Amino acid sequence: MSVNLNATLAKAEQEALRLQQQAEQEAAMAVALPLRFEQNMAAFRRYIPHIADMYEAYQPARPFKLFCTENGQPNLAWLDDDVAVYGAEPYLICETLVTEFMEKGALSKFSFSQEANPLGFMHVEYLNKLNAYFDDISAKETLLGHVPSEAPSALVFGVGLGYHLGYLYERCKIGTLFLFEPDLDLFYASLYCFDWAPLLDYLHQENLGLQILLGQDEDIIVKDFASAIQSRGSFLVANAFVMWGYQNEKIRKLIEKVQQEYYLLVMGWGFFDDNIISLSHTVANIERSVPFIQKGKKLPSRFKHTPVFIIGNGPSLDESLDIIKENKDGAILVACGSAISALHKVGIKPDIYVAIERTKIVYDFLVNLNDPDYLQDILFFSADVIHPDCASLFKSSAFVFKLSEPGVRLYHNYFPHVGSYVSLGGINPLVGNIGIAAPIHLGFKTLYLFGLDNGYKHKGHHHSKFSSYYNNEENAYALGEMMYGDSLWQREGNFGETIISNAMFDTSRWVIEQVLAANEDVSCFNCSDGVKIERAKAFPSADITLSIPVDKSALLGEISTFCAPIPLSKQSFEPLLDIEFFNIFIDKMVVEWQQEFTSRNEINQLMLRNFGYLSQIAATRQQHIAQVMIGSMNYVFTLLSSILYSFEGEKETLVLMQPAIGIWLEFLAKAKEMYPQALDSVDMIDDHQTMDLFKK
Repeated sequence: MSVNLNATLAKAEQEALRLQQQAEQEAAMAVALPLRFEQNMAAFRRYIPHIADMYEAYQPARPFKLFCTENGQPNLAWLDDDVAVYGAEPYLICETLVTEFMEKGALSKFSFSQEANPLGFMHVEYLNKLNAYFDDISAKETLLGHVPSEAPSALVFGVGLGYHLGYLYERCKIGTLFLFEPDLDLFYASLYCFDWAPLLDYLHQENLGLQILLGQDEDIIVKDFASAIQSRGSFLVANAFVMWGYQNEKIRKLIEKVQQEYYLLVMGWGFFDDNIISLSHTVANIERSVPFIQKGKKLPSRFKHTPVFIIGNGPSLDESLDIIKENKDGAILVACGSAISALHKVGIKPDIYVAIERTKIVYDFLVNLNDPDYLQDILFFSADVIHPDCASLFKSSAFVFKLSEPGVRLYHNYFPHVGSYVSLGGINPLVGNIGIAAPIHLGFKTLYLFGLDNGYKHKGHHHSKFSSYYNNEENAYALGEMMYGDSLWQREGNFGETIISNAMFDTSRWVIEQVLAANEDVSCFNCSDGVKIERAKAFPSADITLSIPVDKSALLGEISTFCAPIPLSKQSFEPLLDIEFFNIFIDKMVVEWQQEFTSRNEINQLMLRNFGYLSQIAATRQQHIAQVMIGSMNYVFTLLSSILYSFEGEKETLVLMQPAIGIWLEFLAKAKEMYPQALDSVDMIDDHQTMDLFKK
């Protein structure tokens, strides 16, 4: 009995001592943590002031308490369920997490395949060279099997109390860290628990980037993420290391959301030749006096609720052609791109034709219809970047400037006094996008979508079978493979079933959804048996009955009054190219890339610095130069970064980088050679290889 009593007393004494020690630790913590908070807030005020502003007088939505574990480590417990963020050893848990990440983590890569180059684009030529070199050395060299001590970028999902960040930077120098935290209360708690101040000082001293993305709304976080990478360089996330800081449902959903929309961030960058052609087309269209839509012009109210049929060339169009024909007098018909060939074949004439692709193949495709009279009295709605010969096929045209192109930037920076003309976003990547954005801009409020499938159910039926894609069955297969051979994604169908899609289709769908979200007063009915589009109501085409005829002549005449030519010539633009400045910019980069590099990080920092030049140029009247270069720099830097962080051994990797850098320098020399001819770069290449596939 006495033995048991003694043991009980000893145990009680130990427990009392433990509680005393814990009480002393928590008393010390109660003094130390507010001081740490103040130091952290001062550091954020200095380096990331909007974070300091957010938490200056912050009140947590979910009450919590900070407590000490037995070893004196600060932890957090939520008062509503008394669940702690970490177990008994917060530091050990976070250290173990980082150790596992460093040993087993891998570079998340966005790769580019070898691309056919029938139009002879310089960008494609050099990107193919880099790809071929990368493939060659990848087959010979030892691939990196872990996270290296230096990394170009990392995505960390979850701050928790921040402890893992200290261990992460001890093991790895990260060029740019994107830190996601959906729980504002938890980040607030980290300001008490984690020493942010020395970390922020270190990042500043080492010139390492940190982007903190906070918020409950996943869409806002993803939007902020997109803005952050665009300003620093989209190439950063094309080669990134990914880890989580803690796991729960919020983090899981956020990771899922970023994964879903990741492709939106790493595609559609444009490239040098494309931008040069675009600039040349803008100036040529202006010089040919093509009418542009003036700002502030909208349809009178009597026309606004006129139904608009937006007709794409997806496979489901075949099922709707009879409905379109029956109701054609009661709606404005907008043919999108190649859909005009299907309408032409079945004897339907659209009222408006829209196109957006800038290469000459658009003109050649229309000529291939072999019916010039059919086109004449259709209104051609397009953008400044379209091939300048296209407008010659129509009696009347209405053009807009396409946002984020070099031509529109040049015009707005130097000629605002000449006239105020519309610049329109949401009109790419596919022609269906301008098909929707154009009528909405004009003021139409009721849209019906046909054949805007953004995918297909069966690979053998990838477009309307009445269109030029099926002029020859054998060629139809080749065209399908050429355009949509990589369509592997599965998406929810508008009327059920599963639709096969790809990145381009999905981007188009996403852009349509953004345009509809920004125009809530527009009613959109999706009659296409393709991918479901949010904010477009699924509506069977058989349910359409339009009995009231539209005065199309009056309506289209009204649109024509919105337009006027821009009174400028090619000579007006030539001195504005600023060839001298372009050469200085290119020469500066060439000199910087000819140095001896001693680390991976030096090269990564140089890419960031080069990209920073673009941001500086974009803030000047020469911003068209930044636009001309930004796409190709993103693509090339993505591949350079892939080579830089794919192989074991830093010294060995630096040797492997030399031929790749040589290809980049060749590209810069070629760009310098081509830029002075930027206004003489109208696409004149006949793509016989593709056009022959449309021949009967």
